[in-house]
Amino acid sequence: MLNKNKTLPVVGITHGDINGISYEIILKSLANPALLELCTPVIYGSSRAISYYRKLLNLPEYVINITKDISSIRPGKIYIYNLTQ
Repeated sequence: MLNKNKTLPVVGITHGDINGISYEIILKSLANPALLELCTPVIYGSSRAISYYRKLLNLPEYVINITKDISSIRPGKIYIYNLTQ
């Protein structure tokens, strides 16, 4: 069980080529709840693209929090930092 007070490493994930397989790999990796016990993932990419690929791949919906301030992130959640508008 996740201890919300535990300090976990923050892991930045970039999407690479937006037309490649990176979003599929990212989304399938984030679907594993055990990942949040190991780190706090921050995706550097596009929230619109990640939503599009999640629907395209028919993956279950889970919460990805949009952040504009990396210092405000907390363990136990998935974040995306939008690089595009």
